[in-house]
Amino acid sequence: MDSNKAVPLISIAMCTFNGERYLVQQLESLLAQTWQKFELVIVDDCSNDGTVAILERFASIDSRIQLHKNTQNLGVNKNFSRAMTLCKGELIAPCDQDDIWSAHKLMRLHAHIGGHAMSYCDSELMAEDGTLMNMRISDRINMYQGDDPSVFAFWNCVSGHAMLFKRSLLELAIPIPDIKFHDWWLAFLATTNGSIVYLNEPLVQYRQHANAQTDLGRIHNKKHAGNRIDLFKERTQWLEHLANAQSHEKPYFAELHRLWSAQSEQWFSIELVKHLAQRSDSLLFINKSRSFFRFALKNFWGLKTKFLVNPFNYSKA
Repeated sequence: MDSNKAVPLISIAMCTFNGERYLVQQLESLLAQTWQKFELVIVDDCSNDGTVAILERFASIDSRIQLHKNTQNLGVNKNFSRAMTLCKGELIAPCDQDDIWSAHKLMRLHAHIGGHAMSYCDSELMAEDGTLMNMRISDRINMYQGDDPSVFAFWNCVSGHAMLFKRSLLELAIPIPDIKFHDWWLAFLATTNGSIVYLNEPLVQYRQHANAQTDLGRIHNKKHAGNRIDLFKERTQWLEHLANAQSHEKPYFAELHRLWSAQSEQWFSIELVKHLAQRSDSLLFINKSRSFFRFALKNFWGLKTKFLVNPFNYSKA
């Protein structure tokens, strides 16, 4: 009997776009994994720098690498949707182009996943030049494990580069909505269709730089761009996706979406605050710095009041 058949294939789903600066380090860390039975599925999103040349060179020397090139730019979520759909493994690990993985990352996450839908680890923040910042993601936010989807209504703690999930989850996740990041959506679905387990080990060096999607190191002082009404609409659409997802908490999210949407025509909403209070510990679990009083006060006032106080930021209502 071939013992290797009992070892599951892990698919690493990597998306690239103009990543030549950091790509070689990341690829070297992937090929150095102690978990040997993996495929590396790479989808390039129309890079116009040296990214494709680097990918072609690595693909020519390692048969585990499958390189796909988009004919038009899809953007992050659609590109990850394509990459993960191309994966054949029983387990899938999304991958960014600019980080560095510990050699034991796949091995440790596989050992930890057990009967859970997803396992994920901590990450160590790394500056643009590769200098470690002596800080983990867990220093900034609380890391959740369990099966309560309301934890992910307003914040996310599960980074795509840190997760390993079972293929069955992918069937529920595709297509990934273009509202929030793909990892947020996957983490939510993992709690509605199973559970998440957290491994308190930093198995990724997570690079922080100006073009990164998130700025957990707070070195570039990124802030939400755009009018506040646009952010309100985005949140409304996100909550609608949560309300429509297959979930044992469907009634809760349907009511949350209804009350949130109603703010557009209200001066204030006592009902919304009461609804938020029912799950306050869960809703605020990830955010270390936010008190429920501040959270409730912010969401008590409807858009009519917010427009009256600050018409510039809410001028598109």
